[in-house]
Amino acid sequence: MPTYKLTYFNAKARAETARFIFAVAGQEYEDNRLKREEWPELKKTMPFGQVPLLEIDGKPLAHSGAINRTLARRFKLYGDNESEAAEIDQVCECLVDLGLAMRNYFHEKDVARKENILKELLETEASKHFKFLLNLLEANYGGNGFYVGNRLSLADLDAATYLTDMVARVPGLKVTEPKLLAHVNRILETPALSQWLKKRPQTPF
Repeated sequence: MPTYKLTYFNAKARAETARFIFAVAGQEYEDNRLKREEWPELKKTMPFGQVPLLEIDGKPLAHSGAINRTLARRFKLYGDNESEAAEIDQVCECLVDLGLAMRNYFHEKDVARKENILKELLETEASKHFKFLLNLLEANYGGNGFYVGNRLSLADLDAATYLTDMVARVPGLKVTEPKLLAHVNRILETPALSQWLKKRPQTPF
């Protein structure tokens, strides 16, 4: 049986979708949470100088997108055919675009620029991407089930992490569309995820 080790900081952010996948799959893994003081030296050993990093039987795999897709394929969360896999990718890429808009705000140091980025994010960027996500959700059974097909997939798990943990980090940003909120709640209320949410470490982001 393969062994899994997921290395990231003591945070949700870019590693939480992978943790969601492990929870849903009922798969044991080592949740290696780095201390900030460990990072400068460890960074030198990382394939791209960044985390998250997934090790499968000791073999490293970097980049959250590659990690999530690899795990989703292994644990049957990547659709039933090539067409569904492409639809799942479409949702995930939309979330990446939303994440990039939010990360511009997180990483900006200049106060004036940060305020302008936040203003644009709240007034245009976020609502644009929320609308895209709503359209994708409603295209599948009217938005009352999952993003793709008739069962849980990577698209649903990724959306649940982005629209809760990531969005909560931006002052004033909220998801208000009822169907998006209902979808997130459905996903988080699945028994495996509900258990994970109760026991996962409490972190600010």
